[in-house]
Amino acid sequence: MSTTPGLRVIPPRFQPRVWGALDLSAWYPERGREAEPVGEAWLSPPNCPVLIKLLFPRERLSVQVHPDDGYAAAHGLGRGKSEAWYVVEAEAGAQLGVGLRPEARWEELEAACRAGRGAELLHWFEVGAGEVIDVPAGTVHAIGPGVVLCEVQQDSDNTFRLDDYGRGRALHLEQGLAVARPTTGGKVTPGLAAGTSGLLLGTEHFRLSRHCLAAGGRLVPAPETRWLVNLQGECAIPRGYGAELAPGSDLTVASATTLLEARTGAA
Repeated sequence: MSTTPGLRVIPPRFQPRVWGALDLSAWYPERGREAEPVGEAWLSPPNCPVLIKLLFPRERLSVQVHPDDGYAAAHGLGRGKSEAWYVVEAEAGAQLGVGLRPEARWEELEAACRAGRGAELLHWFEVGAGEVIDVPAGTVHAIGPGVVLCEVQQDSDNTFRLDDYGRGRALHLEQGLAVARPTTGGKVTPGLAAGTSGLLLGTEHFRLSRHCLAAGGRLVPAPETRWLVNLQGECAIPRGYGAELAPGSDLTVASATTLLEARTGAA
């Protein structure tokens, strides 16, 4: 699709989810009304060390937790799953739940989840566009409706569902409770003003950056592979698509553009 040297545009791979949206035309005008709710658009290439998604929740996601690399390896599950969310859009009052409320007790979690009240124990907070939330492995979490999130995660599908509010999907309480623990998860403060470029989050698994480029602006070459998502603007990457940019390659944008970038490795 792209004629920019070193740039490989990745067509979205759409994933149906019970909590997803039936209308994605604001992001993908070529799509009509969906036959079933679509919750995710996968934007990184298959077998990439990071999986990048856009999430479109119209209902609350399950209360869930992901294992770390040690647990996953010991149980034949490959790698663990740490992730981060960049809030692309947020309706007024939209909330995310990360970790437990300060007054909640961990020994209450199993009973609450079995009773369909797991979400009541989470620490819920309102979010706005441009905010970043770190969700390390072991963090109990849930996503509320009314947001569009760009999620960057280890390339793993290891999810232990603790409470699904009676929607009939399988729960994984034994495994989930074995890996759930207090973590440093939650909002991060990258120190970037709105509309500015720079590092948003650095973890042991990936680095997440934002590039806010003016018309004619250039993303300069880097010595390593980068994965990009166009959140707004016009360039060789269509809005809502991902791309892989090879080491030593650059990218010039036609109009004011906001790109999210992921690289592997610690900051």
